[in-house]
Amino acid sequence: MALAALVTLALAGCGGGGGGATISPPPTTPPPSSVAFRVEIFVGNLNFPVRLAFAPDGRLFFNELQTGSVRIIQNGVLQAQPFATLPVETSGERGLLGLAFHPQFSSNGFVYVLHSDPSGVQRVVRFADMNGTGVAEQVIVDNLPSASVHNAGAIGFGPDGRLYVSIGDSTDPANSQNQNSLSGKILRYAADGAIPADNPFGAANPAFNLGLRNTFDFAFHPTTGTIYASENGPNCDDELNRIVAGGNYGWRPSYPCGDTSTSFVAPLARFNPVIAPTGVAFYTASVFPQFRNQLFMTDFNTGRLRRFAVNDAAPGQTTETAIVVDGGFGALLDVVQGPDGFLYFSSQTAILRLVPQ
Repeated sequence: MALAALVTLALAGCGGGGGGATISPPPTTPPPSSVAFRVEIFVGNLNFPVRLAFAPDGRLFFNELQTGSVRIIQNGVLQAQPFATLPVETSGERGLLGLAFHPQFSSNGFVYVLHSDPSGVQRVVRFADMNGTGVAEQVIVDNLPSASVHNAGAIGFGPDGRLYVSIGDSTDPANSQNQNSLSGKILRYAADGAIPADNPFGAANPAFNLGLRNTFDFAFHPTTGTIYASENGPNCDDELNRIVAGGNYGWRPSYPCGDTSTSFVAPLARFNPVIAPTGVAFYTASVFPQFRNQLFMTDFNTGRLRRFAVNDAAPGQTTETAIVVDGGFGALLDVVQGPDGFLYFSSQTAILRLVPQ
């Protein structure tokens, strides 16, 4: 399949066409305290803003997938000069992918970025922010797998202060079940790139879990810190997963569509036909009280923004699901909460936001 002419982003390796999703449970009516909303363009005429992240000072950083540039929007204005530009391999799903801020960004100014280097590897590098320019570049994690498809490439800091990195299966499902392969997993590092001694597969192993295929993004539950991740399946079973330390999520050679094996952690939701799920984020603000602590997810194939009420006290359960934005803006790439309490999400050419009606 081909999801876009710009990239063969089977964020791809995600199987076939668009259409709706088969999810369970069905949508329910929002609570009476709901606030009406609308979508507006925040900044347009952009170049594939694949990843969004708000700094604690309110600036919106984003990655341009194919130029290798990290850009900044300040007070609603795109700054003329990039924060930083890295060399990138842009075939298939590769490019400038991960973006995250150190938990102590306000004091150290550290910005982390994952890029697919033309040398054939992926790297997590760190910059220090100096008045909107990235300086003191340092490689934090080197020699990560780089693949034209099933590449993943999200990064983020958990409430434990650890750096998490998603890596796709590099087109070999056996990698996902191999504890000694970096592919097909979410990896866990210290902020300086060291491997924590309390990782589930040992102090020398960065793997946090097994059995993923192509996890484009993940987010941390606002009260428990549990990881929730989007997952791109083959020609079936795109998923939303609840990720736990040492969990095995079942991607493997000869994977059966609709897998019911009790040997693996079941997804919270499956999508058939596939939708190519992309960004995920929890909403914790008060502008939309009906959405508080709910999970939002964008997708590439249908251009929808979905929400999920997840019950982290009863793992594996969603108590409410609904479509919030039913297309109309093209393929969607990422979603984040802004400091103003609005939800921001990106298409291939713009950053949009959900605001009160």
